[in-house]
Amino acid sequence: MAPAAQANLYAAPNDIVDWLGTEGVDLRLDDHNLATGQTITTTATAVLGATSVNVAALTWPLIKGTTLRFDGGGMDAVVAVVLSATANMGANSLTVVALSADVNAQAQSQDSGVNVALAQRLVKACEYGTDRVNRYCAGRYNTTDLVNTWAANDWATTLGANWLCRRLLRELPNTVKEATEEAMKELKMVLGGQMQIPGVGVRTAGWPFIDNQTLNIAYSTHKLRLETTISDPTPMQFTPYIDYSDALGYDWGWW
Repeated sequence: MAPAAQANLYAAPNDIVDWLGTEGVDLRLDDHNLATGQTITTTATAVLGATSVNVAALTWPLIKGTTLRFDGGGMDAVVAVVLSATANMGANSLTVVALSADVNAQAQSQDSGVNVALAQRLVKACEYGTDRVNRYCAGRYNTTDLVNTWAANDWATTLGANWLCRRLLRELPNTVKEATEEAMKELKMVLGGQMQIPGVGVRTAGWPFIDNQTLNIAYSTHKLRLETTISDPTPMQFTPYIDYSDALGYDWGWW
């Protein structure tokens, strides 16, 4: 059973597509068995140079870079249409690269459906990259802060791209290898406190806490007590234990 989805992903599928390119994230041949397929039908004519095409509601998402070939609807020739932005399930409009010719209303394109399987792979790659970053950073930083940093995005994108290349059974490009080695070196430095992530603070102060304690034999248990007035006032990462029953029994019961 797969782990629960993470609340904060440091990389998005488009980040990995930008990193590896559309050819770099194409599915393996055996992944085409996961294709669902859908017929995409235009609902209005889109003229030469248009950057959007109105379609019937999508039953499956289409990712950026998808090429659709429309014909029918009285068209004289097939027109290739390339998406310039990801279209979500239920979308009624596609954002596309400027059309090379008119696309008539009621024209159709058959999507192979591999976009769905590819989207799943890309999301899993982002999950993997995020988890790897958390292994080294979550002990010192809040994930709600890390999600807004370029550093976490860079590491998660690199590690996600690494996972995707290996999952596709492809040799890692030298650029991905070098970037992965650099990312892991930096993450180990963060873990050891040798590197600060820019623009975000750690969970606690970067120096030891100094507490002064005294032994008070008046208490029946927990005789070692903190002297708060002469100890470090820096907030602690975890809520300290307070012996309310014994403290009340001594502080109020005896006076």
